[in-house]
Amino acid sequence: MMILRRTMLLGLAFLGLSPACTKTSSNSLSQASATDVSGSLPPHCEALSLVWKTQAEQIKLLELKHVSAGQQKESVGIDGWWFDTDERRWTVTRPFAPGVMDSTHWFTVTYLVGATESLSWQVDTRKSEVSLIQK
Repeated sequence: MMILRRTMLLGLAFLGLSPACTKTSSNSLSQASATDVSGSLPPHCEALSLVWKTQAEQIKLLELKHVSAGQQKESVGIDGWWFDTDERRWTVTRPFAPGVMDSTHWFTVTYLVGATESLSWQVDTRKSEVSLIQK
């Protein structure tokens, strides 16, 4: 259930519809806890945002690969992704819980297209670094 909620919030954030993954306003900032007064995105959303900003070309290549595979099955044309109904799923997880090692800024972001094609990145939000995980 938690994974479904997280996936839905991240999907809405991609469209800019979720308040959970948008910058906080001054009204909601006063309601935030004293430890989070920076006005920044939640950590998982920040990791996803970094991937979107820095890996757009890789994401586009995966989409084009998926569309061209679909064209072999159907005659959709080059603009096939406008009619593609395959599921897209973003997941953002920490590789392990903070404890002995500080993993508060480390995330694994995965983008799944359809049932088989995916890309994954290791993200360090403290350093704003994103690196593709080779499979």
